[in-house]
Amino acid sequence: MVVNYKANGKLLLTSEYAITQGAKGLAVPTKYGQNLNYTSSDEGRYIRWNAKGENGETWFWAEFDLDLKIIDTSDHRVALTLVKHLDVIQHKTALLDKPGIFTTLLEFPTEWGLGTSSTLVSLLAQCAEVDPLTEFRLAHGGSGYDLACATAQTPIIYQLEGSTPIIKTASINFDFSDDLGFVYSGNKQLTAESLDLVEKKPFLQKQIERFDDLTHAFLNSSSVLELEEVIMEHECLVSEHLNLPKVKETMLSGFPGQAKSLGGWGGDFVLITRLNTSKNWLSDHGFNVVFPFKDLVL
Repeated sequence: MVVNYKANGKLLLTSEYAITQGAKGLAVPTKYGQNLNYTSSDEGRYIRWNAKGENGETWFWAEFDLDLKIIDTSDHRVALTLVKHLDVIQHKTALLDKPGIFTTLLEFPTEWGLGTSSTLVSLLAQCAEVDPLTEFRLAHGGSGYDLACATAQTPIIYQLEGSTPIIKTASINFDFSDDLGFVYSGNKQLTAESLDLVEKKPFLQKQIERFDDLTHAFLNSSSVLELEEVIMEHECLVSEHLNLPKVKETMLSGFPGQAKSLGGWGGDFVLITRLNTSKNWLSDHGFNVVFPFKDLVL
């Protein structure tokens, strides 16, 4: 038996930090994600796990017995984390009841921050036919929007009402999307650090409501100028409350368009406007990983 699963990467366009407190966030699945192939085996008495990077090379492997005890591995720490995930679904899928080979293939470099962990969790949930937001969200951490993006086929508006995720499909139909892009910052931001920052200084309810308004204003922007106004206000709201420097004051100082940090500030991707007229500027300043909006968003 051979089965294949796919999980999408993610980008959070609005309400970073505040989404964990119930703000509506606009999130998009990305064209780059992670795949999982399972092949049953008539030989041996163990489960083999192979994890491959975007270059096709195996960066991790492990062998487990049918009780999920580690027999051998290239990295014991990673194997222990994997066992914790497999424990969640062990009695919910027959795939772990017999010898077999699991092979994952990541479609993007791990440092891009598109969801190495969330795509894996989604793939495991797909294997077991369970809801990742129910089975994994608390252990996975964060709001869970990344788990929702993993199987979404359109942009979504994600919101936590208490501990319950509310997911609504959204549509981004900008006629100016060709002038939007994503620039990789060259740094990876750790989710745990972002969560710690906002837990120490939670947003006020009126600020949460403003994030909601900005999410809808982002979606309803009819021009680059309108979107830039939304971006500037959003950047100010986060910057002033959490005392974080705006990306236009740091890595993109002097950039001819507007720029918005995504996810944890200081890492991963940045959304930019005026892509068509700023390509030379980006190249001259050493930004070599740049995607047009449509090339990255599913």
